[in-house]
Amino acid sequence: MAESDKAIQFERSGDDVYVSILKSTDGIDAGKIKTAFEMSRFADALLVNDNAFNQIANNFIQWQGKEHSSSSHYNERVATLEDAQLYVVISDDHMTATISCDAARGGEPIKRQDILEALKAAGVVAGIKRKMVDKVISHSLKVEPGSNFEATIARGVTAKNGDNAWFERLVDDARQRVLQPQEREDGTVDMRDLGEQITVLEGDPLLRKHPPTRGRQGTTVKGDVIEAIDGEDAEMIPGEGTRIADDDPMLIVAERTGMPWFTHNSANVDDVLTLKTVDVSTGHVKFKGSVIVTGNVTEGMRVECTGDITVAGYVDSAQLYAGGSITVRKGCIGHISSEDEERLQADEAYIPHLSSKMDAGASIWCAYAQYAFLECKQSLTIDRQLTHCHVKCTGEAFIGGQDTNARGKVIGGTFETCANVSAGQLGARAGTLTRFLLSVPPPTPSDLQALTDLYRQLRVTTHSLKRIKLGLQRCNSLANNEQQKSLKQSLRTAAHNELNHMRSVQNDLKVMRASLKNHPTLRIVAAKEVFPGVQLEHERKKLRMKEHRGGTLLLLKDHELRMDILR
Repeated sequence: MAESDKAIQFERSGDDVYVSILKSTDGIDAGKIKTAFEMSRFADALLVNDNAFNQIANNFIQWQGKEHSSSSHYNERVATLEDAQLYVVISDDHMTATISCDAARGGEPIKRQDILEALKAAGVVAGIKRKMVDKVISHSLKVEPGSNFEATIARGVTAKNGDNAWFERLVDDARQRVLQPQEREDGTVDMRDLGEQITVLEGDPLLRKHPPTRGRQGTTVKGDVIEAIDGEDAEMIPGEGTRIADDDPMLIVAERTGMPWFTHNSANVDDVLTLKTVDVSTGHVKFKGSVIVTGNVTEGMRVECTGDITVAGYVDSAQLYAGGSITVRKGCIGHISSEDEERLQADEAYIPHLSSKMDAGASIWCAYAQYAFLECKQSLTIDRQLTHCHVKCTGEAFIGGQDTNARGKVIGGTFETCANVSAGQLGARAGTLTRFLLSVPPPTPSDLQALTDLYRQLRVTTHSLKRIKLGLQRCNSLANNEQQKSLKQSLRTAAHNELNHMRSVQNDLKVMRASLKNHPTLRIVAAKEVFPGVQLEHERKKLRMKEHRGGTLLLLKDHELRMDILR
């Protein structure tokens, strides 16, 4: 149907648009045809080519000059109508559906029913965003004709696994308390006050169990159910000195007054023995629980306990053994015999016998130590200075602070560790030999378990292969050839599978052993300065300082001893 009675008209025939120009019209050019097209209802249609208007104008003028033409109008195809196109793209995991739209070029625009039918045809039945359907329709009317745009039209629900049972500590762990000087009311700091001991009374709540939660199923956009895993339960176990609360099976309470400490799913309360001093009047102390000494531990005395040892005063040529942590708020002072001193002068690798000793199953905190043997399984913290001590520490060591903030000193002695050490000063101006014996950190429990599992698989596979070999030997005794042939084939197949499994396990073992040889870099930080006489040792390798340096970083990296400027 003609659009108007103008000289230039546009008509539709199927999906094509034709221009119709009155033969008697003068002055026709490409610009007039273009203007008329853009003012028509077909303005958004796709032109047959980029030069369509020039081509039509030239063709019209040539046609108009032919006198034998009997038609009153010139007709030529100028454009094509294209309806809007929809495509639904579903992600590989079927969790999202994206609709891709090509806007109409003069044809039918996107309608709600078109979108719903496209989703249905693609199998999208869940998670459809109804508001997004309306937005797509609205947006398609605003964009340039034929332009493409995309929108996420449906989104599945991700399965949520349940939470495992977990345990909430309701008081601090006495063995992991932070020892730091306490601030006074006037804002100053009391360097001798490291905070109160953590103690509980009978009946105090210690540990609460939070039960596991159920998983929540998910759904894909295609309506498929995604199964979820329920959280795993774990047993709550009351330890020594604790019990399950009478009115709450999810709560552990203290059964006695003492110092609390925790494992993953258990709480314990150590008995506390408080002494004013440990000397000849008290004798040696051996106690199941924790020991608090408000004064000093004097020369020749020994304190042993399964819990923590806290000494408010000094340790003077005495021995402390704790299953937990050891805290000495003042100093640990010992001495070396003249014989050992002479032997040390002759042999720098000699480890002398020192009269003071502290051995902790957890951590050690001490203001300073001199001629003392210190061994701990966790961290070592010395507030000011270590002088001619022998240290064995598998956790990090902090001598007067951490990293570049450290201000403490390590002078003389031997320091054995497989973890990082932070200090302000290493060695002394006199060139005192100060040895650091560095070793690779031991494998983690999970790595050891993985290695154990691989060796177990190797043993099982080896045993299976021996049994298969024995079976093949016994096959020869079978009189029935067909039965013998069938059994041999079966055993050979089994042997082939076991050999493949063995190779796989051997490759895993090779990778595991190689990974265990690699180790994290050990860092010894001298935040302020390091003096000649400081020596690093690893296996048979040595690195000795020969000059006075400022802030220095000493490293054990890839089994090599290195030195760098502290940045």
